[in-house]
Parts: sequence; structure tokens; C-alpha cells
Amino acid sequence: MKKTKILKQALNYAYSNKGEHLFYCPFCSHHKPKLSVNVEKGVFKCWVCDTRGRDNYYLVKRFGSFNQQQEWLKLTNQTDIRDFEVMFSGSYREEKVEQVIDLPEEYKPLSAVSEYLYSQKPLNYLKNRGISHKQIFNWKIGYCSSGEYEDRIIIPSFSENGDVNYFIARSYTGDWMRYKNPPASKDIVFNDLTIDWENDIILVEGVFDAFKESNMIPILGSTLREESELFQKIAKNKCNVYLALDVDAQKKEKNIILKLLDYGISVYKIDTFGYKDISEMPDRVYFERKESANLIDRDNFFEYEFSYSMF
Repeated sequence: MKKTKILKQALNYAYSNKGEHLFYCPFCSHHKPKLSVNVEKGVFKCWVCDTRGRDNYYLVKRFGSFNQQQEWLKLTNQTDIRDFEVMFSGSYREEKVEQVIDLPEEYKPLSAVSEYLYSQKPLNYLKNRGISHKQIFNWKIGYCSSGEYEDRIIIPSFSENGDVNYFIARSYTGDWMRYKNPPASKDIVFNDLTIDWENDIILVEGVFDAFKESNMIPILGSTLREESELFQKIAKNKCNVYLALDVDAQKKEKNIILKLLDYGISVYKIDTFGYKDISEMPDRVYFERKESANLIDRDNFFEYEFSYSMF
């Protein structure tokens, strides 16, 4: 069936079972294929995050290419409706309810005086990474000395309503698994609560990069999908964007720039050459490079592309 083929191309396919097609869920990124799609009935559901819908075109629209979207519309004689309240009898869970999760039960804030004597290792780790006590307090950084996230720094993210919507768990003892993500979707705006959307924002890859200054947002990787909550919020607010991604993310960075330009966003490129990431760059160097950041537009994009391909 052609629709099945399109879905397999658009999503991370796993296997089929009695008419149900199992995919790795792009909403919650669970490590097992838990997104069940029934092509015949035209419905889908994730058995972990409970994201569901009554039109499989939503999956193609959100995660497929333009050509895949057009092919699906031709097959089904569908119109590309953007009003999902009309398309579905009920809204998607992700559209209806913002993601709210709990911090680990063993989480202890490092700003608490009572914890000082028992938290020297995580405090020393943060100090060695140039993170101040003020930043520890402002970011509500904590740690776990036991449990699933034992010996890990916990950096929580708060939604615009002040709820925890994600957290980063980073080992401070050299564990082979440096980061251990919670079983939740990364499709959030990290620490949206503290972002001033009327001013410029700076996009970086990781949370530790985002300690340089205010209004920095980690994209938790090196890609930024057009359908993501962060991208859509940038597009809605039309704020200037400074990009400070790692040098090895050059190809993905170019894709982000082109997408932002499509939405009329002013994009500035901060030169990160010579450093592994922003967190390792001295503050003085960072602010000098931000001050001299180049405005990238469609007229000079290919000049920018050539200059960075030389490294």
C-alpha cells in the first residue's frame, strides 16, 4: 500500500503486527517502537506518551518531506487543513496539555545550605565548568546521591507556566553514560519561564553552553525541526536569532538558517571555530565574537557556506 510506504519513509519504522505498524515514537523518543499506526483505519497512538490522532496525514505533515506530503494528499484527495480541531474529534495530547514531569524523588537543590557538606563533588564539578553559585541558584540546579540518577547533576527546565517540563541529568563522576535523559519528549522550550521573547535569543546545543548569558536556549542537540515548539515560538515572536552551534554541526546549522530565513527571521552567526563548544569558550572571547557576529541573509548565505566549508 502506497500510504504505508510513505509512512515508513517519513517515520522510523520498526515492524508490523496483525495490521498494526510499529514505529519509534518521534514525540517521546522512547527507545522501543511504541507508536502504533493503523493504516486502514487511519489512526495512530503511542502507548507511552499517549499521543494519538484520527488522521495519519498529521504524521506525514509533521515528520515527512514536502514530496511525501503532496503524494499523500493526492492519494487521499485530502486538503491540507491546519485547524486540527476540525481534523480531529479531540486535540492531540501535546497540543492540549503541555508536558509536565516530576523531578527525580532523590533530587536535592545545591543551593540549600543544609546540603553543603554532602555535595562537594557536584559543586566542585560545576565550579570546574565555570558555573557560579548565583547560576546554581537561578537555574535551580540540584543533584542526586542515590536512585536512578545517582551521582548526576540535575538541571531542570521550566515551562512558561512554571512547571517542570524536562531535566538534564549529567554524571559528575565520569560515568560512561554522561547524560541520562528522562522518559519525556525533548520537544519543549528549555526554561521558557526565563526567556524574554521581545529580545534577541541565542541558540546553543547543550544546557552547559546556555550558561554564558541570559536568553540562551539549548536545542538539546544540533537540529531544530520546523514543527518543533521552539521553532514555532521563534517564528511567532519574530525575534532575532544568534546561532552558536558547535563547528561539527555545520551542515545541520545551515539547514536551521535556511528554515529561519524562510520565516523572515534575522539570523546572526557566532563564530565558534577553535573551541569544542560554547561552554569551553572564555567569556571575553564569546562576547567579542557575538559583537562581531555576521548577519546571514539569502544574499550572503552561500558566501557564509563557502567560508565555513574551508575549516
